Amino acid sequence: MQNNRSIQKVAMGVVAAGLILAAQTAVAQPSMETLQRDAPSNWGKWGDADQVGALNYLGDAEVLEAVGAVRSGKTFTLQVPMTSGDGPVFPGRIPTQHYMSQDEGLYASGKADPLAGGVKYSDDVVFMYLQGTTHVDGLAHGWYGDQVYGGESAQSTIHGHAHGDVGAIGEKGIVGRGVLLDVGRHMGSGEHHRLAPDTCINLDDLKATADAQGTTINPRDILVIRTGSIERYWDEEPDAAWDAMTEPGLCYSQELLQWIDELEIPAIASDNLAIEKVAQEIDGETFVIPLHGALMRDMGVVLSEIWWLNDLAADSAEDGQYSFLLVAAPLKMMQGSGSPVNPVAIK
Repeated sequence: MQNNRSIQKVAMGVVAAGLILAAQTAVAQPSMETLQRDAPSNWGKWGDADQVGALNYLGDAEVLEAVGAVRSGKTFTLQVPMTSGDGPVFPGRIPTQHYMSQDEGLYASGKADPLAGGVKYSDDVVFMYLQGTTHVDGLAHGWYGDQVYGGESAQSTIHGHAHGDVGAIGEKGIVGRGVLLDVGRHMGSGEHHRLAPDTCINLDDLKATADAQGTTINPRDILVIRTGSIERYWDEEPDAAWDAMTEPGLCYSQELLQWIDELEIPAIASDNLAIEKVAQEIDGETFVIPLHGALMRDMGVVLSEIWWLNDLAADSAEDGQYSFLLVAAPLKMMQGSGSPVNPVAIK
């Protein structure tokens, strides 16, 4: 049952990848440049060599403020399980592949001998897309035109990122006050509080969710957005079909970008594959992941995706505390486009 379900989902991913390619081809190259003509930009704000963008907002004072959010000491790890051959991934990627390179089979078959004294050991290897599980994107992961974040040439991405790589974020780390915005609980339905497929989350929805929770979003907070949708991937009988192309998520607007810029938001995380709705209609045109271009390329806001937020959300709904100390340090994959991470929320 599990294998058949995985095969079906991989096939769906291949089809979706084709749809994305078709949508990308249909959009004229200048579209994002026109859309972003008067939008906020942080190029040069922290110097020409900057590679971590809005994470520069997180200094000692912000870390101390985040520590002040800790009340009970309860901790929540926010990475989804990494299971060989299974897991939600963006179309065009495949789930993690995990293999044992050494185990009891080698000893039982006589192909390996125990170490002196009798100790045996196992070893394993993994093949994975670095963004095939809970992960952080490097700032040069998404761009439009011929420039990545900071104005560097898009050619700096060839055979490894020479600028804006996730390794720089791994060196910096992400430590600050996290705020959970449980949009799924506020706007969703059913016992699991999930947004319906294709739901567009706008700025008013974020503000209304914060108001409903009694949560104040402070300048330089890290936004953690729960849709509840990705949980459908693991359900045998979900209330609605899970699909990467119809996942609910943020939708582009100039008002949203201005609000993020004014609050100096350093990073945004979510439980979906792309933070935003993958395909969006803006002024009658189709755009694919436009917020990746606006937030990462232009504003240097760090994005982190595929978070497991159910346990944290349930606890927050019970005790009314939606703010916490958030620590998320991606692996230092130098020149990498993205890197796995297991974020920790401490309440």
